Amino acid sequence: MSVQNWEHFFKPEVRSSGRTLFSQGKVSLQQPSDTEIVAFIRISSPLKVSLKTKSIESSTVFADCNCPAGKKDLFCKHIWAALLATEAKNPDFFEAKTEIEKMESHLKATTFKPKPTAQSQAYEDKQAAFKEKQTAYKDQQKEKQSLYRKIQYQKQKLRQKSFKNKKSMPEPNEFPSTVEKALDYFSQNGFELRESMNKDLISAAKKKLARIFHPDLGGSHEEILDLNKYSDILMVFVKKD
Repeated sequence: MSVQNWEHFFKPEVRSSGRTLFSQGKVSLQQPSDTEIVAFIRISSPLKVSLKTKSIESSTVFADCNCPAGKKDLFCKHIWAALLATEAKNPDFFEAKTEIEKMESHLKATTFKPKPTAQSQAYEDKQAAFKEKQTAYKDQQKEKQSLYRKIQYQKQKLRQKSFKNKKSMPEPNEFPSTVEKALDYFSQNGFELRESMNKDLISAAKKKLARIFHPDLGGSHEEILDLNKYSDILMVFVKKD
């Protein structure tokens, strides 16, 4: 049986697009069996096409694709591309097959539930790992944004307190120039350490800022170097006192 006998199920433009996918080598057949062919269409968002039959003797091929058109029970270009690839590489699969039908939803879930092959399982595992990585990244970004908002709120609170109390800051010459610069750095990033500078406060401020400035968390190499330099300056100064 030639798949050309089923071309009337597909619109001309659908067949043309499907043939282009096939000719460009975008179709990959995964460990075909006598009753099932699983094809992956390698495009920007990979798609899965299933060609199944109840038995070797069955005259009907049930086709399904997880693209939007396939989910609407339409014969799409991806199914046509899979048919062409199967005819080219596994023509015996279509022996005695005279009919083609779209796979109904209840058949997908019961009668023809496919057994995962090593390659298809690897593909699904890869997709699951990618989704898990995306979820972890989103959670990390949310945490970072939350910390950033807290720092901005703390900055605003400090400015308001300074304005209301008209509290004068210590003169620059009260500290060495390097310490003064380090204090300004932490003050600009939401941590005022001048009045009560100690190891615990410096360490806590460094830890919180590292969650924003570290390269692995969205910061840059220069930002984490600055943080380490200025926190070390303050630590050394506190130890001397």
